[in-house]
Amino acid sequence: MKDWILVDTETDGLMSPIYAIEVAAQRFREFEPMGEPLRVFINHDIEIPEAAIAVHGYTTKFIKENGLAPKTAYDRLGKYISGDPIASHYLAFDWTRVLFPEWERLGISPLGSKGFCTWKLVKRALPEFPTHRLDFLRAQLGLKCSRAHSAIGDIEAVQDLLTRIVFPKLQERGVSTINEVIQFTQLHPLRCRCLIQGLDYKIELERVEEERALQKAENTAKRKEQEARERFIREVESGQHPLPKLISDFDLIEEDPVIYFKDRVFQFTGKMEWGSRSEVGREVEKKNGRISLAKQLALETDYLVLGEDPDDGWTKRVAKLTQAFLRRLRGTNSSLRIILEKDFINALDSKPIDPPKGEVSAKQRMLEERRLKAEYYEKRRAQYSINFEDLPPTPS
Repeated sequence: MKDWILVDTETDGLMSPIYAIEVAAQRFREFEPMGEPLRVFINHDIEIPEAAIAVHGYTTKFIKENGLAPKTAYDRLGKYISGDPIASHYLAFDWTRVLFPEWERLGISPLGSKGFCTWKLVKRALPEFPTHRLDFLRAQLGLKCSRAHSAIGDIEAVQDLLTRIVFPKLQERGVSTINEVIQFTQLHPLRCRCLIQGLDYKIELERVEEERALQKAENTAKRKEQEARERFIREVESGQHPLPKLISDFDLIEEDPVIYFKDRVFQFTGKMEWGSRSEVGREVEKKNGRISLAKQLALETDYLVLGEDPDDGWTKRVAKLTQAFLRRLRGTNSSLRIILEKDFINALDSKPIDPPKGEVSAKQRMLEERRLKAEYYEKRRAQYSINFEDLPPTPS
């Protein structure tokens, strides 16, 4: 084999039946690209889901206006491929899940034969990278790409990756033909890494086996610890562990706490010896704090105050304290502080202390997490947006 075709697709989604709405191809002879790439948009007269549009940016309207009829598009693509082997940067998707089923659905004979997977090739040729997803490699290696998450842009990026980095590295190690490249992709990744990095395979194999055994032992220990934790949580939820013992074993109640009021939320459990909740609430508000009246322990709560009335204090009302303990175990709201009434009243009677610079309340932390999450998704949407005027028209 000397001639082969690098192909990439953009689709209407990931669930069968999958329709290709953009296909791009670049011919290679051995290690060199030959001529210009081919790009076609395909109109299957289907609605493109919003989830797919969020990735590649191609709307139903755009594909209807720019796409060719499927058989026309594949006739053009077939003339370009001319029956040669087809490679892609995840062949299991582009060939096995997209193109081959689509050709069967349309009654079209395969346009070429199944070639090799460039993702497997790059994984073996560049073992130093933690992942070989094209997004990551594009950013790390500055790969050429007119637009990410378009078939033509991904073809440009893979072509640059292969011709500028992967093929020269393999040639330095004596891999001199595309057939030898294919053989290289079929080797175990460890053998490939030893070849690329000049390591002794036997020594590396022994080291890897030792690491696997150690990792297996660590995973087993973590699994047993997690199982014990989950079993303990179920026991706490069912009341099998007395709360005084949990407090003693896990130091739930903070000793000699420094209490801040400004922008902090306080919640109470058990009757207070000092006075009513409404009186306490007024005093807290004077210090720029706030009282939560939620029946359940709120995520925005900074302090859970344990009322110390002898007859109806926190030892008689353990529900919120149990919730706090379970959140500690599960790692949610781990910054919640549990304090006794006497420490709370001492702080209430003292001059208020401003929180240290940079220390935020539980509510501020929660709002910041939400803001960052929303910002992340907004950036993702902006990253995959598309200016249709920048796209060349599909030739008729």
